[in-house]
Amino acid sequence: MLKAWLTRHGAASDALRVEMAEWATWIGCTKPDYAKIRALNNVRLLAVDKEPGVRPLGCGEIWMRLISGTILDQCKERARDACNNVQLCAGLQAGIEGATHAMLEVFPELAGWLNMQKAATTPETEKRDGEDETGGDGVDDSEMEGSRNIEEPIADASTAEANTDPTPPPFPEYPIQPDTENSHYIPGSGYGLLLVDARNAFNELNRYNMLWEVYHRCPPLATIAFNRYRHHSLCFMRNEMGEDPIVIACKEGITQGCCLSMVCYGIALMPLAEWLRRKVPGALQPWYADDLGGIGTASDNATMLRLLKEKGPYVGYYPEPDKSHYVCMPQDEEAARAAFEAADIPELNYGRSRRYLGGVYGDAAEKEEWVKKKVEQWVYCVEVLGKCAYTQPQAAYAAFVLSLQNEWTYISRVVPNVGPLLAPIEVAIREKLIPPLLGISPSELSGELRHLLSLSVKYAGLAIRFPVEQSEDCFKTSRQAVDNLVKSLVHRRELCLKSHKKQAEMARIDSQETKQGDAEYYLTQWGREKPGDKRRLERICETGCWLTAVPNRLNGTILSAEEFRDNLRLRYNLKPLEMPDLCDGCGAKMTVEHALQCKVGGLVHCRHNDVTREFGSLCKQAFTPGDVEYEPFIYSSTQRTAEEVAAAAKAENTTQQHNATDGSTPVTTKEERGDVVVSHFWQRQRRTVFDTRITDADCRSYRNKAPSAVLRQQEREKIRKYKEACLERRRDFTPLCFTADGMPGREALNAMRQLGTHLAEKWERQRSQMVFYVRTRMSLALVRANSLLLRG
Repeated sequence: MLKAWLTRHGAASDALRVEMAEWATWIGCTKPDYAKIRALNNVRLLAVDKEPGVRPLGCGEIWMRLISGTILDQCKERARDACNNVQLCAGLQAGIEGATHAMLEVFPELAGWLNMQKAATTPETEKRDGEDETGGDGVDDSEMEGSRNIEEPIADASTAEANTDPTPPPFPEYPIQPDTENSHYIPGSGYGLLLVDARNAFNELNRYNMLWEVYHRCPPLATIAFNRYRHHSLCFMRNEMGEDPIVIACKEGITQGCCLSMVCYGIALMPLAEWLRRKVPGALQPWYADDLGGIGTASDNATMLRLLKEKGPYVGYYPEPDKSHYVCMPQDEEAARAAFEAADIPELNYGRSRRYLGGVYGDAAEKEEWVKKKVEQWVYCVEVLGKCAYTQPQAAYAAFVLSLQNEWTYISRVVPNVGPLLAPIEVAIREKLIPPLLGISPSELSGELRHLLSLSVKYAGLAIRFPVEQSEDCFKTSRQAVDNLVKSLVHRRELCLKSHKKQAEMARIDSQETKQGDAEYYLTQWGREKPGDKRRLERICETGCWLTAVPNRLNGTILSAEEFRDNLRLRYNLKPLEMPDLCDGCGAKMTVEHALQCKVGGLVHCRHNDVTREFGSLCKQAFTPGDVEYEPFIYSSTQRTAEEVAAAAKAENTTQQHNATDGSTPVTTKEERGDVVVSHFWQRQRRTVFDTRITDADCRSYRNKAPSAVLRQQEREKIRKYKEACLERRRDFTPLCFTADGMPGREALNAMRQLGTHLAEKWERQRSQMVFYVRTRMSLALVRANSLLLRG
């Protein structure tokens, strides 16, 4: 709602933005009396399930969130400089991914080792009747097979049969990922990963220390942080609806949920993190807010945890060893226990795997079990979206592409070798999601069509990615993007933020170019032997703007189920569902080609008018309503002779008579009109006439021409017919030619770009954003018109 207030009400929105800018300047640059801003600092407490436990999340006043977010956006570069690579929570690009890849760089065994302790037999183990002796290998067959999907081969059958020694074998070093050049693993040293958990970290933070550190390390943020946290803020908590809220005075820490919380918390812990690095130089110590992961020998990790217990409370950081975890291989646990007990930390939890920053690391079997649980949840979500797709296909598609599939994409970026475990998601996509989107049965979804749908919208697809196939590429791209960050963490040196940003951008571009090359090759191979498919693929690569629009009532981008599914089926050469048998206008047999061309009944004219009115509406937004007129005369009265003026009166009667008798061309007069005229479009104080034409590029007369050639031919016809007359009246002329599925001609594309430029200047937005907005609105107008022609 606030966004709408700030952007959608013309002069009132302008005034509100100016007022809020003054408030941001007042709160971010001065120190007003706290009584004036106390209400803005109040928050409502919400209970968030931590699984287990409850986290109090503060939902602040929306006005303060707007002001804080605006100031933080201007100061984020200084905040990154202040934290560098010591604290990764200050908005550093790919900070979490850098921490996880640095861990795998120095301790590659974390990618997944085989826990042979579970496979060892004991004297108490009894053999089942009829079970062969396998030398003490008690691992279940299904578990072993599941592990081999992501492991190297363990041993061949002859080796297993020859091993009859009942003594359990020693625990091998069994990494999934080969050793790296920076591997620091030392056998027998208790080497492992220490995950430190702090008590109620954000709420226990020393507030005065935080303000001091922000003042000295990031001065641009100091004033807003001071005004936000210099006094006790009031937290309101309601147990039941209708009851009076419980009021809690927040005297320490910072509000988890505040826009400034992550940055201020990271800066506040900088002295502790830097001091700890100097004291324990042998351990890798990636910090993300209060989450610390220490990788090193057991003695280094024990020293680090002991120092945290001693010095952490000074800054409000209270580590809890009984809730912290130590992940190591089985053969290293004994040495690890000895080291932590020597440091007087006996209550630490030891394990073979643990979640950290959204991923899981350690034992391969436990990692596989965790990923399978996540996959089960994702499969359920895909099935739910599939059910929604029957009645709301546009919303289901947008939720999947823009949100859901990014969850397992992130796992693929930070956890290696998870691709085979994501196979059930692909099955759910094939059987539960795509069929209701397209209105087909699962058996009708061919491998070629599924591959085409996996491509981006720009390359004729729907961006419904393959979960399994993309996993390895995602991990490699992520590793390439954070290469500089990983090196700086491993070698304990300062990070050059510019080189890190450049490296991340280069990795993104390389990945994008690789995907584009693969897509272009696939489309070339597809259309090599099928000219009709080649022409269709050329068009649909240019007509996907309506698919990328997020359904939004205020933006007018919502499509009905019929509109979305009809055009999706047309996009992939499928006949729309439940089409009428006969045309309700002329009574002919109803086909897609006939529906898009039949001029009886006026639906084609409705499509023409809808597209024209949409363009005119966008022009009114860019200029003023008075600058836009519909159906202007092409010729002036001085360009017509007296005979032509007299003939114009007869034209209306003779046109209908000629059409009704022999269908011949009616009497031609200079009464032609354009569709819309706009002032100041290409030049100031100069009017531009636009004339719209929409063509079915699949009709028989155009099947031997490329769609772009068809549009160019029609543009030339319009220009040859009307441009000279417009120039005589000191007007410009621009034809707006589109195919029925939305591919624009060159002149129409230039006009939409120019219109986007005018909107960007008026609304103070990025030009690329406004050009996309114009193209999307025009694409949606054509999509809705197509459904009208098909359904009546």
